[in-house]
Amino acid sequence: MVASDDRRGYAHPLASRFERGTMASSFLRRQGRFIGIMADTGGIRDVLEQVHIIQTRLDDLEGRLRRGPVLLKTQEGNIQKMTAKLAQLKSEHHTLVADAKSKEQEVAAHDQAIAKRKLQLQEAKTNKEYQALQIQIQADEASRGALDDAALEAMEKADQFTKKFPPVEAEIKKAQELYETTKQKFFSDKPHIESEIADYSEQLKTEEAKMTKDFRDVYDRLIRSVGGPNALAVVEGQKYCGGCNHQIPVNSLALILAKKPMVCSSCARLLYVPADFQFDKG
Repeated sequence: MVASDDRRGYAHPLASRFERGTMASSFLRRQGRFIGIMADTGGIRDVLEQVHIIQTRLDDLEGRLRRGPVLLKTQEGNIQKMTAKLAQLKSEHHTLVADAKSKEQEVAAHDQAIAKRKLQLQEAKTNKEYQALQIQIQADEASRGALDDAALEAMEKADQFTKKFPPVEAEIKKAQELYETTKQKFFSDKPHIESEIADYSEQLKTEEAKMTKDFRDVYDRLIRSVGGPNALAVVEGQKYCGGCNHQIPVNSLALILAKKPMVCSSCARLLYVPADFQFDKG
């Protein structure tokens, strides 16, 4: 059996949602305040609003403290990636330079071989030996041209590759400057943020202490489960939960105005109305 006191608009905690809403609506109608009713200022409504404002501000401040180190770590990671990219480019350039030098050494060795054969040509004792050396020298000089072209091409390729360095170096410099700016700002702001958190935390305790037990029990449960500003939501557009935009039943609105703790049936936030709240007459 559900106990209630209809004269006071009070519903026993065991009453169904329909019974609680019906009794609250009946109570407000008898008071002549159901249509066009304005939310009372002061009391629990103002307390919930202030708590929500403080919780939102604390969430923002604590978020800034959390995001600072994360942002710095991300920026450090970007710098490391770009530095590794530059190192890889320099390694590739070193390989290209080594290849070009190797080809130049081949050309030099070829020139030495040609010079040696030309000396041998002067010392040739037979016509057959002389002709053989001439043929070899002509072949060496022909292949020497190809080697020389390959060496020049390799060196030009190595020189062109260095053009890849400046853009990456500029990116690294820019990233390092951004990191230093972010780091300086964060550690400059950090003491002020921590001071604000301490001040707002004290204000929050003061406001929470003003809650009646029925509201405080619901509030504490929500703080433990979801925490921060997500524990509360203001009614927007006269009938929508400000947290999830779920439409709030009229009976639930009546209970809120009767200063009974009500949570959104969709997102479970503790609801309160704005100071200028008024039921639509339609």
